[in-house]
Amino acid sequence: MEQPQENNNSKAVSRTDWKYFGVWWIFLVLGYCYVANILCQRENPLQSGNPGFRDFAVVALVGPLLYLVGPRHNWKPSTSSATQIIRWNGLCYLVPFFLALHWEYIGDAIGAHFSLRPADLQSLDLRSMAALAVGVFIIVVLLSCHFVWAHHAKILYPYLVVLCGIPCVICAMMFFLAESHYIHVHHYCLGAFLFPFFRFRNRPSLVAQATFLGLAVEGVSRWGMDPLWYSTGAR
Repeated sequence: MEQPQENNNSKAVSRTDWKYFGVWWIFLVLGYCYVANILCQRENPLQSGNPGFRDFAVVALVGPLLYLVGPRHNWKPSTSSATQIIRWNGLCYLVPFFLALHWEYIGDAIGAHFSLRPADLQSLDLRSMAALAVGVFIIVVLLSCHFVWAHHAKILYPYLVVLCGIPCVICAMMFFLAESHYIHVHHYCLGAFLFPFFRFRNRPSLVAQATFLGLAVEGVSRWGMDPLWYSTGAR
């Protein structure tokens, strides 16, 4: 398994390399439109599961930020050969990103349908429980590998602080809002949260980043960017 080269990562794709950001951003937007227009068969490809165009605008406008925290670190730079770029940015990134846009069909194929809302998790059938267990196992294995790569890159402590700090803040909010609100972790939230941590220049990290980005885009385009917190009166 390839080891990350974080010293090179920081220089691999400059913040000013707008050419490569533009290519990545176009695929981000096309992925959103593909789900809305082709998979969901909406007449307007800019409309998500929610009315209006707010969700598309958010995806398009946060594109630069997503690029800086993710692909900037592990996309092949413009100095690479065309063959390297096709194999790395194409086969290892765009292909898994595209496949992840079909997340709903994967659920249909395995017969597992569930949400990450606490009330729903308590009533899962056996097949859905197995699918959830496999998903948790994959994420745990991926993060374990990334802890090792973060250690080699000498960024383990800030990496862990951010990765663990966000769930800790959410858990604290769950405690204080328990009487008035409940949490519903949409799969777009899970994808958007994990995708920046898969930032190392090796194939497992690159494929994982692309997959979780596709998962987030699919969730936003198909269902809409729904809130994380709901009033208990809305159950």
